[in-house]
Amino acid sequence: MRFATAAAMLALVAAPVAAQTTRSISASDKAQGAQANPELVKQYGGRYTGPQAAFVERVGKRVAVQSGLSNAQGDFTVTTLNSPVENAFAIPGGYIYVTRQLLALMNSEAELASVLGHEVGHVAARHSQSRNTRSTIGSILAAGAGLLTGSNIATQLVGTGAQLYTLKYGRDQEYQADGLGIRYMTAAGYDPYASADMLASLAASSNLAARTSGKDANAIPTWASTHPNSADRVRRAAALAQQTGRPETTPPQDTAFLRMLDGLPYGDDPKEGVVDGQTFRHPGLKLKFTAPSGYAIANGSDAVSIVGQGGQAEMRLGQGSDLGQAI
Repeated sequence: MRFATAAAMLALVAAPVAAQTTRSISASDKAQGAQANPELVKQYGGRYTGPQAAFVERVGKRVAVQSGLSNAQGDFTVTTLNSPVENAFAIPGGYIYVTRQLLALMNSEAELASVLGHEVGHVAARHSQSRNTRSTIGSILAAGAGLLTGSNIATQLVGTGAQLYTLKYGRDQEYQADGLGIRYMTAAGYDPYASADMLASLAASSNLAARTSGKDANAIPTWASTHPNSADRVRRAAALAQQTGRPETTPPQDTAFLRMLDGLPYGDDPKEGVVDGQTFRHPGLKLKFTAPSGYAIANGSDAVSIVGQGGQAEMRLGQGSDLGQAI
């Protein structure tokens, strides 16, 4: 999506981006991030090890170095998660995460750079510290467990729960991360208008997921609900891009990026079973069942749950359960 009218962008002129004061990642932040990282990766489906992961890491470090944080190339750890949930987030210590599902939504390397730049911005601005570091990490871990590292259905199931709301940054913090991310990606040589494109794609995906599940299209977005995707935010990102002085153009199709995505899994990992509408299949376990109407299936790496609307009923099969019996 491109915003062809300059007047529309100027109608929402963004305030100047707050100055970045942090110039290094502290030893305590590194220690906290290193401690939380293994469990967080596990909760979100483990590392995705396909060839796209190396590409994501290269782009992330190319953007991160523009933050001016000491030894940004080495200090940042950029991980692609094997999760079918559209999500990206950061924790203290320079740990940046993006899921393969979110990667599949992107149309260009610049859009990837915008997401990674936004997360680097949260680290550089020390937003987690202003909200209590341990609480933030704990909330992300709780959300990972609540989502069961599962499908978009899982996201819809818990999307209105308190767990995800606890992850939300304040609006000013999100705006600051947007501004810093656009600054970093522009300095790294990327098209700054790709940030607005990416936010618009996320909003469209969230609205589609809401409509197909019969929910309010204005409900919290799938991007972990930490990144509210309003039309105002998209316009603000376009205005910030205009302030870089770069002309707005329609970029050519990023065929190299799209070819790089070729072979990237989308949706549930077949090794963990597949949700198809109301039916769950797990070829390895020779298990198949169909959930009744009004119930939804949340599939994860170690469990599958059937949850009713309003939480009136739940069935959970996992480690220790008898998975040999189909329903």
